[in-house]
Amino acid sequence: MHYALGMTPEEKTIVRVLVAVAWADGEMQAPEAGVIEGLLSGFDASAEEEAELLAYAETPRGLRDVPVAGLSADDKEMLMRNAALLVCADGEETASERTLLAHLADVPRIGEKERHEIVLSVRGGMKHLNRG
Repeated sequence: MHYALGMTPEEKTIVRVLVAVAWADGEMQAPEAGVIEGLLSGFDASAEEEAELLAYAETPRGLRDVPVAGLSADDKEMLMRNAALLVCADGEETASERTLLAHLADVPRIGEKERHEIVLSVRGGMKHLNRG
């Protein structure tokens, strides 16, 4: 039997920001919800945390709903990688999603070059997975 260890406050913040990213185009698609659920599993969310964050994800959210100032550099990079993954998850990258990624990169102070490299890396990985 697997017992969830629970999430750190930083992991909860990352998931909440990613919920906002998923809602950037006005709706949360099934592939985006799958990414959120996968993160909850990867972060060892307890049943209560999972229920709380999935309920949070049911309502449209924006970046202003979540404070990100306390995230470490590693957390910020993880956030940006997963945000890029979410944007690519439904196979369509809208202008509002691109704008949100640019804004998200600015909030945690990820530079333009680094943001571009992260997004390209994730896009390349998604193309590879979709071919396989």
